[in-house]
Amino acid sequence: MNLKQDNFDSSVKLVKSVSRTIDLLLLFVDSKRYLTLQDISEMLSLPKSSTYELVKTLVHKGILEIKDSNKKTYGLGLLAFEIGSSAISDIGVNDIARPYIQSLNRITGGTVFLGVEDHGKIVYIDRAEDHSVIKAQAKLGSRRNLHTTSLGKAILYAYPDDKMLSLLGPEPYSANTPLSKTTSIEILNDAKESRKRRYAIDDREDGINMYCMGCVIRNRESNPIAAISVASFYDAMTETKKAMISSNLIEVALEISHKLGFSGDSLY
Repeated sequence: MNLKQDNFDSSVKLVKSVSRTIDLLLLFVDSKRYLTLQDISEMLSLPKSSTYELVKTLVHKGILEIKDSNKKTYGLGLLAFEIGSSAISDIGVNDIARPYIQSLNRITGGTVFLGVEDHGKIVYIDRAEDHSVIKAQAKLGSRRNLHTTSLGKAILYAYPDDKMLSLLGPEPYSANTPLSKTTSIEILNDAKESRKRRYAIDDREDGINMYCMGCVIRNRESNPIAAISVASFYDAMTETKKAMISSNLIEVALEISHKLGFSGDSLY
């Protein structure tokens, strides 16, 4: 996990304690399990005494909480969720998209996600799963690769090729499964096909058992500002189901975009 923000002014003097605290919180965003003091100490390369003081302070403030007193594990507290929810509400697209992603979940039976690009990653900001046959594992607030997820690809492929490759950085790109695309040639070819079909596909590239489809959301200025995706089990997919999900996905993404002021007829 890269904890640094590449666009930050390197001439600014960082407050070490604040920087460590943020790095610590980012561990919980990316982790799929609760963490012990030992985990945190090792992952941040901090002395146990310093880790203890940071964690206890964050627990006292309600940012972290003890999840299992026997195993002595910690996780994000409700206050962290409230802070994150406030940031998400400021984005604007969340409230508009909410009824649409709920409807898409009901129609397709797949877990529907809403995400935005941030510092070269896709950030999951909402999901609908009440009618899902399966519950996808991505947590709200989690950051995933742009090039392995359909949600990330949907935004990535809406950019010009030069910006797209700039966001991905140097090759080879990281792989989450043996099917992940790790070269610019693979990405450029995939982008071309995705733009032609008007949606992006993650065919077991981020999770070996998952098949996901994603589509970009644009605003009044036609800028790609978010994306939605539908996640399904690969083994449950048929050509008929793919056609049903993709047509509804494109329609919903276009409806949300029109609500945001987009006046075009095609999102790619």
